[in-house]
Amino acid sequence: MGSKGANKSFDYNLIKILDAVILSGNAAMAAKKLGITPAAVSLALKRL
Repeated sequence: MGSKGANKSFDYNLIKILDAVILSGNAAMAAKKLGITPAAVSLALKRL
């Protein structure tokens, strides 16, 4: 694979958010668990 679109400063907190969404079943519950807004969860998933 080439480096096209590669991001050298990957935010590993995005993985933490994804994990919370998977475990909780939805973004709203993940947001509550993480103490952030559902919009922040949505933006994090979009960044992935």
